[in-house]
Order: sequence, then C-alpha cells, then structure tokens
Amino acid sequence: MSLKLSGILSANVTPFKDNYDLDEAGLRKLIRYQAKPAGINAIVCNAGAGEGATLTREERVRCVEIIREEIRPEQHVVAGIEALSTREAIQQTQEAKAAGAAAIMLTPPHVYDWDSRTNPEFAVQYFHDIAKAVDTPITIFHYPAAVTSGYTPDIALRIAREVDNVAAIKVASGANIRRYEQVLRGMRALPRHVSVLATSSLFQHFVTGGDGALTGFANFAPDFCCDLFQAVTDGKLDEARRLHEINWALEAAVYKAPNVYKHSRYKVAAYFAGLMDNFIVRAPQLPVPEGEVKLIHDAMQKLGMVKR
Repeated sequence: MSLKLSGILSANVTPFKDNYDLDEAGLRKLIRYQAKPAGINAIVCNAGAGEGATLTREERVRCVEIIREEIRPEQHVVAGIEALSTREAIQQTQEAKAAGAAAIMLTPPHVYDWDSRTNPEFAVQYFHDIAKAVDTPITIFHYPAAVTSGYTPDIALRIAREVDNVAAIKVASGANIRRYEQVLRGMRALPRHVSVLATSSLFQHFVTGGDGALTGFANFAPDFCCDLFQAVTDGKLDEARRLHEINWALEAAVYKAPNVYKHSRYKVAAYFAGLMDNFIVRAPQLPVPEGEVKLIHDAMQKLGMVKR
C-alpha cells in the first residue's frame, strides 16, 4: 500500500447531545480544532475513543463524511472498524471507503475465547478476509496479548507479513516500552514500511524510534503532541524533555487506572478545554467519577488549558 500513516493521528471522541444523539455541529467544531496543527496527518474516527461500538451504521458513515469535509485535502480519515462478524466488518469497511475514508483501523472482534496466543489462525484469517474483500490500507489495533482479543508481537508481525494491505500498527502498550520495541524491530525488518504508532507515554515511545502516535490525547492537546514528536524527530531532546515534564501531570490523570474510563477522560479534558458542550457517554460506558473529573480539571488548570 502506498499510503504512509505517520506523525500524529488523532483518535477523536464523538460528541453527543443531551438526548444521546450524535452532535454533528459539536463534531465539526472538535475536528476543526484537532486538524488545525500541521503535524496532524489523520483523524481516526469510530474507534474506541469515539465509542464506535455504540454508533449505528448510519452514524459511522456520517462521522466519516463530516470529518472528510472538515479536514485539509492532504489529511486522511482512518475509520475504526469493530464488528462481531467478518461480514459486518467488510460492510463497515466498504461503507467507510465510499464515505471518504483513506484507510481503516481493524479492531479484533470481541468474541468469547478469541485468543491469538493459542489460536492465531483466527486473527490472521480475519485480516486476510477483509483485505481480500476491500482494497484499502489497514492499521492493526494491537491490544496487549494479556487481553483476550489482543495479539503477541509475533502474531502482529505475522499479520503484517502476510497481509500486504497492512500499512500501520497502533501499539496499545501503555508504558511497556520493551513490548513496543519488539513490535517496532519486527516491523522494521519487513521488506516494506509499516508505520509503528504509539498511543500514550509519547516521549518514551518517540525516542524509541516510532513513526508517530495514534492517540486520543490529541483531542484536547494536538499542538503538544505535534510539537513533542517534531522535537524528538529533530533531535532536540532538551526541548522534548521540557514538553514531557509540562505534560506529565495531565497524562497521569488521563491514563490512570482503571483503564475503562480512559476514553471518557478524553471527553472530560476536551470539555474543560472549551471544545465540547458536555462529556456525555453512551451506555454501557459510565460517566467519569466526580473525583477523577476534578483531577483532570486541576491538572489542566496548572497548564493553563482550562477554558471553562
């Protein structure tokens, strides 16, 4: 695949109205803010940060259309694909491509007892089937192998080696830099380029040598993500460390345990940054507990980021 996904890819949250309907105007406002920095090369919609599993088929398509309308011509839309059946995943991919998505991010099906450590053939075949049905670049969503729907680095590498459509991999490794580097070294050994993207602990991952980040942090701090990546790319490590120190408290507030609230915390931060009217989530996700809301507010206030 000729598409190169690198730099900062922002995994947008999906704004909802008070009645839980899709807030199209709110989405446009949020995307315009995220897409403004030159270093933002793509917006990733309908994924975990965007509560993609709660969106209807029509809402998924509409999100792709709206984002394509709001971003610059040289920027890309990457559509998150999450389905329980291969047939549905193919349909989502076809519809996303028709709506303007330049690539997809393929999330493992959350099927009971799916375990790539013992049964890698299911994961490998899933990618083969979708690549055969729709000619579009694919990003692997690489959950930790400890998660039932995750992959070991070896399985992720096998998928990339066997499926030519794979253009990138998002490594959801958290602070596990060694695991990230295992994936990075494996992908670098392939005969074609596959971009390796971090999601959090950005300073550490960038220094290790990745191609950028696919992160929900860019919902409310896109300039920071771009500046940090550029500083590391340019070898300005003193500047990169300075940016990392400034951001440490906020990253600690967003990426703390329990992880199940992580994407909802993105919404809270975007709200305090003045980018959203609320931080409503759709069930079964629960709202961020009040104490954590204050923690995010206080961290942002110290950085001068609170706009409301």
